[in-house]
Amino acid sequence: VWDGTLVVFHAGTNDRQFLNDLVVLHLESGLWSRPAIEGGPSPRAFQCCSVLGTNIYYFGGRTGARMHSEIWKLDTNLWEWTLLQMKGPKPDAREKADCIALDETRILIFGGYDGFRWLNDLFTFDVQSSECLQLKPSGSLPPPRSGHKLAMLHQGLVLFGGETTNTAYLSDLWALKGIYDGLDTPRWVKLQLSGPSPSGRSGHGFVNAGARMVVYGGRGDEGWISRKTIYHKDVSVIDRESVRWVKTPSFPEEPSERAFHSLTSIGQNRILLFGGYNGKSTYGDMWFLEVNDEVMPTGNGEAATSSQSKVAGTEQDSKKFDPTFGIFGNMLKSTFSKETVDESPEWMQTNSSNEKESMLGCLRQRAGLPRKATSADFSKTTLNDDVKVKLLKIAIKVDPNLPKDQSRVNLEAALARARSLFSTVSHEDLTSDDVQVLLHDFKCILPSGLGSLRQKGKETGYFGKWNHVYYADIK
Repeated sequence: VWDGTLVVFHAGTNDRQFLNDLVVLHLESGLWSRPAIEGGPSPRAFQCCSVLGTNIYYFGGRTGARMHSEIWKLDTNLWEWTLLQMKGPKPDAREKADCIALDETRILIFGGYDGFRWLNDLFTFDVQSSECLQLKPSGSLPPPRSGHKLAMLHQGLVLFGGETTNTAYLSDLWALKGIYDGLDTPRWVKLQLSGPSPSGRSGHGFVNAGARMVVYGGRGDEGWISRKTIYHKDVSVIDRESVRWVKTPSFPEEPSERAFHSLTSIGQNRILLFGGYNGKSTYGDMWFLEVNDEVMPTGNGEAATSSQSKVAGTEQDSKKFDPTFGIFGNMLKSTFSKETVDESPEWMQTNSSNEKESMLGCLRQRAGLPRKATSADFSKTTLNDDVKVKLLKIAIKVDPNLPKDQSRVNLEAALARARSLFSTVSHEDLTSDDVQVLLHDFKCILPSGLGSLRQKGKETGYFGKWNHVYYADIK
């Protein structure tokens, strides 16, 4: 809440009991606090929550065998709990549902497990009027499930995974259409993405992190033959530039296997992981996943681009779109059904102008490079006279014995001396001349370095890294 300034931890379960404690992390200062607050929900776990403004709304959950159906509001201005009274058809008591904020006043609730059956019903709750409305989407519905996750993508709602009847674990991906315009009946659309998709799972994390949608962890099984329960620690990514699942490289340091943890997007490219369960015990550790906002490899060593791909060969076919195409971008080979023919997908297309730009992308642009890395060959960049003069001045600072005449200086030697200076000086001491030389060096080195790595068949789409964070040193 508070634009990512505060992270609120509430309730859950450990190895001994169900909890209803409330702990707040202030990210800027790294301080923990326990607000003095009275009342509130009874101890519980497996509830879902959503943030609207400075309020957090909690729904459902379980205490022992008892399921809950209340909606509680936590006001983080006053640190007060309020039990809300729902009007109209309200969802039954359940655990492991998921909810998400649709706009400034509405929360959407989907699925869960009521102790006897898995659910796929859909509700909206208006936090101002307390009106609860059950939606009846048309067309095919996602199978009933619990332990799934919802994520927002621009103005689209995306669903991944979960556990369903006979303890089967799902790996399907769905989008909900028509939830914003108020005119059409909402409709679920199943998405088909290429690339190495994650295996079926529940209790995972699923968040939108800039140009990536990230899935981490969860509980699944080894397949339909053995059905042995396993816990995952893999990170799977939907790359929104190439519109496909992408396998991330292995991490030198990473969290252990777990499910039913919290995974929270902190800013555009930072994800916070806390807690979880591995089938034997619960965790209380915390990790940050730093997500690189650069292009991801497509699996063949080449970087993905967002160029338009041709859907079909005829004018008539070109009007048909896969709904996945409309939600994530314009890189998919379309597959058609009666439900998707001749329907415009613009309602959920990614609007890049509304998203924060990558700082590295800005630096690329200032250096005269494309904002996104590609697999194209880069020609060798030459120094112009202005940069040569500035480079020579920097090199002479390091080695006063260098000739003052630009024509007599070996530029590689001058650049080597400039780099030795840059490696020791702090960024506050850099001059505008230093920055121009640095930009030129960046422009020369980065493309050749990426090209060399591609020739060796190595992963060039660095995804990010996990940082294990200790509570005493949270920053």
